[in-house]
Amino acid sequence: MSYHLRTWPDKILKKKMDKVDFFSDEKLKEYIDVMFKKMYELEGVGLAANQIGIPYQIIVIDTTNREESEEEGKKLVLINPEIIEKDGEVLSTEGCLSFPGVQIEIPRAEKVKVKAFDFDGNEINIETDGFLAIVLQHEIDHINGIPFINYLPPVKKRLVLEKYMKNRKKDKDTAKAKGV
Repeated sequence: MSYHLRTWPDKILKKKMDKVDFFSDEKLKEYIDVMFKKMYELEGVGLAANQIGIPYQIIVIDTTNREESEEEGKKLVLINPEIIEKDGEVLSTEGCLSFPGVQIEIPRAEKVKVKAFDFDGNEINIETDGFLAIVLQHEIDHINGIPFINYLPPVKKRLVLEKYMKNRKKDKDTAKAKGV
């Protein structure tokens, strides 16, 4: 199977993904390996499975190379993650691999508590704030079919999407003209 980055408005980005019910499995290992490989290739810090066409609730995160991050970096694989507590609010400037070229400021919880499972099906609990809390919220939203643009007021969301789609069309036209 070919795993490639899905960009908006791909329908897989708009729906909630299925829970994983197969742990310690070769297919699950393949998904995780491919996800890390793609995330690094695309220079992201997080990736949700549906962003590369995998229809399950899996996210991978690697914040170990974030120079501006004051906290110690983390490399995580979270299966069936869910946010069970939120506290506070911060404004976060975010980009998204599935929305190339889009950077927007949106509200996020300052602190989160997340429950998930590891590769073997063991429960993991993470309580964090700062950059990791933002990344967790962003990626968990992805597997629930919630794009980050949904946090914008309706008029701003429409303007951002119009500009994004116009740029996307221009990029496709340029690639076509170059014979790519």
